[in-house]
Amino acid sequence: MNRTPARQGIPGDEDSGRVADEPLSEVSLLRVWPDIAGSLAPEERGVAERALLAPLVSARDEDLAAALAVEPGDAFNFVLVSGTVLKETTLASSSALELLGPGDVLAPPLSATRQLESRAASRYLALGDASIATLGMRFERVAMRWPQVSGFLHRQIAEQAHRASMHLAMLHLPRAEDRILALFADLGERFGRVTPDGILIDLPLNHELIGRLTASRRPTATIALQNLYQQGLLTRHADNSWKLALSGIPR
Repeated sequence: MNRTPARQGIPGDEDSGRVADEPLSEVSLLRVWPDIAGSLAPEERGVAERALLAPLVSARDEDLAAALAVEPGDAFNFVLVSGTVLKETTLASSSALELLGPGDVLAPPLSATRQLESRAASRYLALGDASIATLGMRFERVAMRWPQVSGFLHRQIAEQAHRASMHLAMLHLPRAEDRILALFADLGERFGRVTPDGILIDLPLNHELIGRLTASRRPTATIALQNLYQQGLLTRHADNSWKLALSGIPR
């Protein structure tokens, strides 16, 4: 199977990149989910690290449908090893975005039949460079030997479901400024680095993506971002990173 996906640009991003023609490699899931190692006996960790090797796919600024394609009947999952991925869910003429990071689980695309049966369809879009590992039959065999491995996977999926519910609640905040601050507070906790004057978030988010992540039109998001900048709560740096002031974190 060709695991190198075809390039498709992310809607709203004018500077899409090119997929690098690199050979597939592998990564140990203990490096992706280091907490699993703590649940294993010390003498088992080396064996588990080798047993949990998973094939790795690289992508850049593209739809991941081809990269995540599986054969009919396969019940594989995928885990994001590095980079960020947008999950776009479309219902009728509207769509919503979630932002996934390293360690998050991605489901395989629905079959053509399931897509016809479902009123909503989801797809994954790499935001910049991303690498994804496949959890296939090898993972299932390892999980049978070490049940705590599958237990960790289930907890990871449950944590993502909770985060999606929190994101949904954020979308009900009436002011765009409050929705944006809530978004960046979550991103700061997941991706940020604390500095003396705020939380540095190194994510290439433009105004359109911020608007879509907060259920705001782009002009509304731009005005709200200008207001937050004037209040000293949220700043965009020249390298496209963001700084969230500690005073801007919702309580």
